[in-house]
Amino acid sequence: MTAASNTEMPLLDHLEELRWRIIKAFSSIIIFAVIGFIFSNQLIHILSIPIEQTEPRLELLNTTILGVFLAKMRVAIVLGIVFSLPVIIHQVWRFIAPGLLDDERSFAPTLIIATILSFVIGSLFSYFIMIPWSLKFFSILNHGLEGLVNYVTITDYLKYITILIMFTGIAFELPVVIYILAKIGIVDSRMLREVRRFAYLAIMMISAIFTPADPFTMLGVAMPMILLYEVSIWVAKLVEQKKKEVEESGEGSGGINKEDKLLEDILG
Repeated sequence: MTAASNTEMPLLDHLEELRWRIIKAFSSIIIFAVIGFIFSNQLIHILSIPIEQTEPRLELLNTTILGVFLAKMRVAIVLGIVFSLPVIIHQVWRFIAPGLLDDERSFAPTLIIATILSFVIGSLFSYFIMIPWSLKFFSILNHGLEGLVNYVTITDYLKYITILIMFTGIAFELPVVIYILAKIGIVDSRMLREVRRFAYLAIMMISAIFTPADPFTMLGVAMPMILLYEVSIWVAKLVEQKKKEVEESGEGSGGINKEDKLLEDILG
C-alpha cells in the first residue's frame, strides 16, 4: 500500500476546496429541488397512493392557505436531497480521496454504489411496506369511533411519509457504515456482538426520536434496523476474514522475497 502521491495542501487551500465542494452539493440540491417543485403535483400524487389505497379510507384535507404550497416545498426539498445523493457522495469522495491509500481508493466506487443502493432499497421498503402497513393500522384504529370522519391534512401526511422514507433510507446505510469502520479498524465483529444490547437500546431511542410519536411505527422502523445490525456483524466478520487472508498472503510473499534476497547474497 502506498499513500497518495499528492503534495500536501495548506490548510486554507483545504478550506477553500471544502467550500467549493459544499457549494456544488448545495447547488445540486437547489437545482433538483426546483425541478421537484415544477413536478410537485405529480410527486404528491405518487406519494398519496398509499393513503388512497388504504381501507377503511383516509381522506386528505387542506386546512390552511399555505398548506398546499408548504406541501409542495417539502416534496421539492426531499426530492432535491434524494436525487443529489450521488453528487454529494461524489463531492465527499473527491475531497477525501487525496488522503486515502491506494487500496482504499480501489474499493471506493463499489462503496459509493452500495451507499446509493442501500438508501434506495430503504426508501422503497418504507414506501411499499412500512407506510401502507402503518396507514392500514391507524385507519382501522381510527374507524373504531362511531361517527368520526377521518381526514388527514396534506401537510401532516407528507411530513409523516417523507420522514419515514428519509429515515429508513438512512437506516439502511448501517451495513455500509460498519463496513467502512471495520475496514479502517475502528470496529470488529466481536465488539459489535459485545455491545449488541446497548445497540438495540440506541436503535429504539433513535426510532422514537425520528419517527412519528407512536409505538407501532417506532417498532416498524426499529425491527429492520435491528436486523441490519445483525447483518452488519456479518459484514464486519467478512472484512476481518479478508484482512486475514491479505495478511497471510503478504507474509507468504514476504517470506519468498526474503529467501530470494538471501540466495542472491550467497551467490554473490
